[in-house]
Amino acid sequence: MKKWLSLLVPFLLSACVTTAEPDSENIDVLWGDTLEMTDCEDKGVVVSSEGHWYDFWLIADDVLTAGAVNELRNRAMMLDADTVLLYPPRPFASSVTFLAKAYRCHP
Repeated sequence: MKKWLSLLVPFLLSACVTTAEPDSENIDVLWGDTLEMTDCEDKGVVVSSEGHWYDFWLIADDVLTAGAVNELRNRAMMLDADTVLLYPPRPFASSVTFLAKAYRCHP
């Protein structure tokens, strides 16, 4: 029984990928230069991450990336932002992590 439980636990833990809140899908995710944001109000830094050392090999990269973007949008929404400007991604071996600056660009 313990053998089956130890094999099943990683699969149960890997089922958690962030989904987008309904309103967060309206948030623009951009790559670019901060100079593009001169007419926007700075709302702060947001960080998102999907994947763990124990489950990253069970989840496809595109699913991990989509989950990280969803979490980024959800966190930006909590700051009342409508746009996030992504910093260059940092390589991680077992997860997808984004660091971004949140802005309010549209009244």
